[in-house]
Amino acid sequence: MRYYLLISFLILFSLNSFSEEGDKENPSEFDYSSISINLIQTDQTAIGAKLSLPLPGGLYIVLERRAEGVDTSNDSYDRIINAARIGVHAGIGDLFSSISSKGFKLSVKNIFDVYAELGLKSTAYESDINSFSEDDSQANIITGIRFGNASGLEGKLFLDFSKDAGLKIKECPSGQVCTEVIEYELDKETDQKFGVGMLYNINKRSAISLEMSSSKIFDSAIKIGYQFNF
Repeated sequence: MRYYLLISFLILFSLNSFSEEGDKENPSEFDYSSISINLIQTDQTAIGAKLSLPLPGGLYIVLERRAEGVDTSNDSYDRIINAARIGVHAGIGDLFSSISSKGFKLSVKNIFDVYAELGLKSTAYESDINSFSEDDSQANIITGIRFGNASGLEGKLFLDFSKDAGLKIKECPSGQVCTEVIEYELDKETDQKFGVGMLYNINKRSAISLEMSSSKIFDSAIKIGYQFNF
């Protein structure tokens, strides 16, 4: 409950303290420099944080950390996911303009932004029975589009491709006495997540977001968050 109160406080704080006049000169110039805190609800509660920093040439870097299976009574986490990705983005009009052939020019407005991110994701598990971590990182690819008003209400559609992991209890052979051991096992197939999201820019610096995603392996997720734009 205290995490929901934290999000509510940040939203109210931004409404009262960060109010700034003026929109961006171009409402289609989406920002990729921000820090956010998120609450994710599946069958359990998760807490996430995300940092996005711009680089030259339409590039940016994303760092994420997510704690799943949060038990607020003792602050224990069942699964920790860390991710780092390099992203690139471009307006659809700029993209078509850059690939137009000589003598032929296609006029397309930047009605939405196309982006793609490539990086690594690592996962660590903790439990009351055993504690261990997975050292091998797996590839993580996210691609999508952003549309709407970068000074007001934005929308996005995205696909997330990555290897994911699951826990299983090792079975005791028949006729033997065994202690229960938890094994960490990487899923054999790549998980595919499809998601939609909305972000409302309260002002130049503050925004609130709502995101929903489905998964081939895990439960669907709903994420709400507060974002501070640099």
